[in-house]
Amino acid sequence: MWGKQARFATAVWCAFLVGLLSVLAPGSPAQTGGLGLLPGRMEVELRPGAERTVAFEIEAPPSEQRVSGRLLLSVTDWSINEDSSVVYTDPGSQPNSASSWITFSPSAVTISSGQRQLVRITIKVPADAQPGDYRTALFIQERPPATPPKAGERLIYLRFRYVFTLYVLLPPLTMQGEFDGIRLQNDSRGTQLIFEMTNKGSRHLRPRVSWSIRDSSQAEVRSAKNQETTVLLPFARLKEPMPIDPLPPGQYEVSGQADFQDGGPIQSIRRTVEITAPAAPTGPPEGKEKKSGAPAT
Repeated sequence: MWGKQARFATAVWCAFLVGLLSVLAPGSPAQTGGLGLLPGRMEVELRPGAERTVAFEIEAPPSEQRVSGRLLLSVTDWSINEDSSVVYTDPGSQPNSASSWITFSPSAVTISSGQRQLVRITIKVPADAQPGDYRTALFIQERPPATPPKAGERLIYLRFRYVFTLYVLLPPLTMQGEFDGIRLQNDSRGTQLIFEMTNKGSRHLRPRVSWSIRDSSQAEVRSAKNQETTVLLPFARLKEPMPIDPLPPGQYEVSGQADFQDGGPIQSIRRTVEITAPAAPTGPPEGKEKKSGAPAT
């Protein structure tokens, strides 16, 4: 069992979504403190009526003491909100869902430390499918133990859920990214640099951005180069937050560059901003799930 066990008042199963939908380039491993997915995502270009089988591996890291568990696989749709949070929904619920086009095997596996398990996915594109950027994903998660706790024993199981993402691309597709703006947001949660971008094309984009902040004396106080943002889905807008170290109140010049890798030139924006004392929090409404950690998908 990958997870920690502790004796507490009741048996609780907590599922944590850990899908590193990725900053990872295609073909590189997605791994978080337990299982690894090799690769973590895949992009497949097909024509209407075509069929192809692809595969990825689930890797259990080696350990001094043998660990094994039973994993269950299931299909899901997904999308990304304007604020860069990731949303998972029922299969077939998204407009460009490819969930009904795939079959996969196995749907459950037993895996032990140091082992790898191959998962095959067969994609069958309907003959009448229109050109577009279609997507789906597979959840990989551990099955809860079938044996109930012994008398007097109370356990909490921390379970992790991983995500393999799949894009099915039906050409012709267009790529057109636009860099709409850059701004600094300073409140009680800290300072964030917000990149605002729009995709006017029919294919998803993976923007890479660089930025710098200069104070009133033109000294560079913060900067970063060639950062990959959250994936920018077709015909979508994105306000990508990038946490930075706090800045003292004052006037700053912020400059940013966005490379949409769409065949067009790198786009740049420069503006002057005023940082004041932190304002009250302006967080999402209660109950709205926000992603954490690395950019998604």
